[in-house]
This record gives sequence, C-alpha cells and structure tokens, in this order.
Amino acid sequence: MATTLSSRWTPFYKFVIPPLVLGGIGTSAVVAYLHPEPQRMPPGLRADQGWLLLAGATVVVATILWWALRRLMRVELDDDELIISNYRTEIRVPLSNVARIGGPSWSSPPRYTLTFEEPTDLGRTVAFIPPITWTLGRMKERDEVVELRAAWEAARSAKP
Repeated sequence: MATTLSSRWTPFYKFVIPPLVLGGIGTSAVVAYLHPEPQRMPPGLRADQGWLLLAGATVVVATILWWALRRLMRVELDDDELIISNYRTEIRVPLSNVARIGGPSWSSPPRYTLTFEEPTDLGRTVAFIPPITWTLGRMKERDEVVELRAAWEAARSAKP
C-alpha cells in the first residue's frame, strides 16, 4: 500500500492561492486605473500612476508564485517506487533514481525537493509539502519523510 508523502493541502497551495492573490492585486490595479482620485501614492508618483505600481507588483508576485509552485507535486511512496503527479500526469520513478532529498526549506509550509539522477517526464526535480502538523517548533521531521529517507537509503545501498 502506498504511503502519501505530500499534504492534502497541496492542491490548495498549487491551484487556489495563486488566483486569489493575483486576482486581488490585479483587481486593485484595475480599480486604481479606473478611479485614480482617491489613491494616496508614494512621493514622486501621481495618483493616476498608481495602477502601474500595482500592475508591476502583479507581475513580480506572479513570477514568484510560478517559480515556487510549478514543481509542487503530489508524491506517494509505494515500496521501492515513487508515484508522482502534477494533477495531470502521473508517473512512477524508482527510488534508486533519486540522487538527493533536499529540505526542509525555510518556507512556510516547509517543502522538500527530490532531485533525480535521470530526468523524468515531470522534470529533474520535484517538490512536495509533507502533511502539515501545527507545532511551534520545526525541529522534528515528519514520519513520512523519515520513512522516505529510510527507503531511499535502502534503495541506494541495493543499487549495484
């Protein structure tokens, strides 16, 4: 039976947060363009230029979200294979193809990155967020990640 390594919140982070954030900033840019009068701007900018500031922020935030979330996948451990899905394509990758398990990142929630020796159909690296535990400390690694690391070490030692 497969062990789910990624959080059930992964689709929310990948598909819900970006439209909400970008929609909010983009809507603010449109409102600032259509109604520049009530805008208070930083020194040196006219009220009718406020929408440019927000449009630029939309592009910057979209770039950051794309960079951070494009590799976020659903990951499961099935014996000596990983089942990886980007919610359109699902692939199986042998654990022996994993060159490195990186993480946790300092982002919130923390992410782990799997780097493969050989590129897969979903790329050379994928990221996942393990199931989220609400604690004050970040010191303890999730049981699912501990299981992944142990299975990976066993697969690497069995590799000829």
